[in-house]
Amino acid sequence: MLLALLILLVFVMLAGMLFALLGMRGRKFPLLISGLHGIAGITLIVLLVIHDLHFPHNTAVNAATVLLMLTATGGLLLFGFRAGRQPLPGLIVSLHAGFAAAALVLMLIGYVSA
Repeated sequence: MLLALLILLVFVMLAGMLFALLGMRGRKFPLLISGLHGIAGITLIVLLVIHDLHFPHNTAVNAATVLLMLTATGGLLLFGFRAGRQPLPGLIVSLHAGFAAAALVLMLIGYVSA
């Protein structure tokens, strides 16, 4: 199951990277699409929490789950900015991406050590 969650995280991150690239080029994409990105991320978090309850000793994956919760908080803030048609703060975008990348590294460590 952890491999499937890792693959889902990679797909969610690739979508986020595409959104960031489009945003830097000034292209707009529908708010629904970024909402689907968020729903996929929240689904990943819920599945990771379920995984963590079954395998509580994999601390790397547990830490990745916490980081993804922080990532989702930043993503919700960014969604609010987009819904309000305001420019996205670069610091929040950077933290959102950085937390996701750190969570990916921790999940990889947890997968290899499991």
